[in-house]
Amino acid sequence: MGFLDKIRRLVLRKHNNDDIPYSVVMLLRSPFVMSKEILEAAASKAYRMPYDGSEEMYCVVPSAPLVKGTLLSWMKAGASLITVLEAAEPYLGDPVEVAKGFKNELLESAWIEHRQWVSFDLVNRDVPKKQAYAVLAKLVSELLDARCAGIYLPKENQFTIQDRAAAAEHLGRLAR
Repeated sequence: MGFLDKIRRLVLRKHNNDDIPYSVVMLLRSPFVMSKEILEAAASKAYRMPYDGSEEMYCVVPSAPLVKGTLLSWMKAGASLITVLEAAEPYLGDPVEVAKGFKNELLESAWIEHRQWVSFDLVNRDVPKKQAYAVLAKLVSELLDARCAGIYLPKENQFTIQDRAAAAEHLGRLAR
């Protein structure tokens, strides 16, 4: 069983919600590599702190390949530790099969459009829900662009499409 298969089983398995980390997943229509420079610029704006090496609690550890098409980066935002996992394949497998579960055609269409994904996971487990999503949403908000088909919150099983700025509005509410 490959690494991504293990992730799929972990996400799809029935869980006690405490087992799933707070996570924001960007579903992307086209490639968007989260380079160290892109993550540093986004984090600097999101957290209003320099990501230039001057503050050890605010840094990015560049991506390292895990398996073919999968990269892992680490970020510190004060006391928060965030992993950034990128995969050059659709999230949870065949998008057409996954989208069959949607009752809303816009959600179904957006899910089918995505070709790769980036997950931002908060490693800290002792953080209240509101604070956890605020940390993640601030960062992801700085990375949203036309490549993003939607935002998925695995712990909440919520999917918001990036249409008419719906994803940006949703992340804005989470960040408050």
